[in-house]
Amino acid sequence: MFPAFIFSIILSWGTSLGCDEGNMANKNAKTADKRREIVRKFANLNKKLLRRPTEQEMLDAGYARSMIRHYFPTVGRLEAEARDQYPDCFFDVGISEIINQDVVSVLRDKIKAHKRFVITSAVTGCQVDQKFYKSIKTYCAANDAILLVLIASDPAQTKTNKKGDHGTVDSTLVDECIVFEDTDLNSNLFLSTIKLSAKHIDPTTGLDRIGQRDGSFIFASPKQRLQMVATSNIKLPHALMTTGAITLPNYKTDSYMSERTAYIADHDHVMGAIIVEIQDDSVYHYRQVQASRKDGSFHDLGRKYGPQGVSEDLPVALVLGDWHSGETDPVVVKCTEEMISELKPRTLVLHDAFNGLSINHHEDHNLVAQAIRYKNSQLLLKDEIQKFAEDLEWLSSKVKELVIVKSNHDEFLSKHYLAEAKYVKDPHNHYYCLELAKAMIEGHDPLRYAVFKINSKLHNVLWLQRDQDFKIAGIQLGSHGDKGPNGSRGSLRNVEKAFGDSITGHSHTPGILRGAWSVGTSSFLKLGYNQGPSSWVQAHCLVYANGDRQILSIINGRWRL
Repeated sequence: MFPAFIFSIILSWGTSLGCDEGNMANKNAKTADKRREIVRKFANLNKKLLRRPTEQEMLDAGYARSMIRHYFPTVGRLEAEARDQYPDCFFDVGISEIINQDVVSVLRDKIKAHKRFVITSAVTGCQVDQKFYKSIKTYCAANDAILLVLIASDPAQTKTNKKGDHGTVDSTLVDECIVFEDTDLNSNLFLSTIKLSAKHIDPTTGLDRIGQRDGSFIFASPKQRLQMVATSNIKLPHALMTTGAITLPNYKTDSYMSERTAYIADHDHVMGAIIVEIQDDSVYHYRQVQASRKDGSFHDLGRKYGPQGVSEDLPVALVLGDWHSGETDPVVVKCTEEMISELKPRTLVLHDAFNGLSINHHEDHNLVAQAIRYKNSQLLLKDEIQKFAEDLEWLSSKVKELVIVKSNHDEFLSKHYLAEAKYVKDPHNHYYCLELAKAMIEGHDPLRYAVFKINSKLHNVLWLQRDQDFKIAGIQLGSHGDKGPNGSRGSLRNVEKAFGDSITGHSHTPGILRGAWSVGTSSFLKLGYNQGPSSWVQAHCLVYANGDRQILSIINGRWRL
């Protein structure tokens, strides 16, 4: 027999062991309860905010970061458990749940069966704008088009969970054509799935080398960007484009150092898309659209597409690519007449309306160029202004208002030829310019004076002066784009800094940098002074009453499907 004290020790051990097991069970139960409590709060906040709650928002609800880390290895694991237990609190689904080979095959088949597409981006973790989505569906039904969705990533809304997801998309899009792999629409236009951050300030930075090599690309981004890349001495340039978004802006972040980029991303966010029309295996047409934050509607070619249907809503202005009277491409003239007839803009805006070929100061010492102009009967300024006046008469007869933006080619006459008295030693134009020089001394714009001597009935023509504002829907249309701030040279980037929302000319290259847009040219694509690879494109821009804009490029004599 064991001594009594041994039985006492064994009994105490058993009692102690039983207490420890009870304490452990009680502790595990409390841990499970706390985990469920945190999961429930996370799910409810997600339902309320329509996004993942930030650490600060969880702290405000009584759950510190250290507490969450204590009960869950990562925030991604917390979110995964919340999605499993409270699926109704989440509007989105993990990307891994919708991607499979069948989806990719269906996408390829649908693309082959269509010629017209609406291409936009969904930002991970962000909610679809249902009104814009319905407007797109209205457009697709009316135009036999399909919606294609690219994925843009917001790192603040992308946490890898236990399923390996690198983000979620709004479940509204599950049955739509989401593009998960690089896809070609024809031999010159590709949808790229390269991973871009939704917060890239300029989403095409560093990508021009890709466009130079392979073709035109459309990338996912909630910004609208257009950059033309010169690729050849004879071929049209390639386009790099980003789409705008179908998802609402939501860039909330816990990181203090990320608040700046979040603020900029929200400011630059565009509810929008690109309409692409495939003409054949090599030619495509594209147009940007922007959605109203109020009702989700958008414009395309004089029609307004909304959640409830389609209505006519014509643009108020058409900004023409640099006109260059005398060297305007007849193909562009024909397309411009079609646009005006079909879209009926109230106002036409002209850049580099006058060309100045007969008095081009850049060729003062080029005797060969002057001999060629003599051979082609292009030395007489009077004849050139006569042709210019005829162009203005034709254009002004098509609209209620014709606006001539003061441009560098217009100033060939006043700033260089007359002010420097070059006409004195020019026997071809000396006598004609005596009157123009006198008019300039008396305070007249010599170009306008000369035109009105030919045709005094051009009463609906507005001749802007340098630095004169002309705005429609808050968009600056009165700057040619050749002059930047404080005497610097003009560029799309410094025009944006100066004016914000604007449409300029000068570069002969259509472009979009946030609110700053530029048109292309109406001239021939090869003139005597643009040698080597060129980014020139013949392109105009529509402006609607609410500020919506669309670039219309003219490719092989056509501007739409």
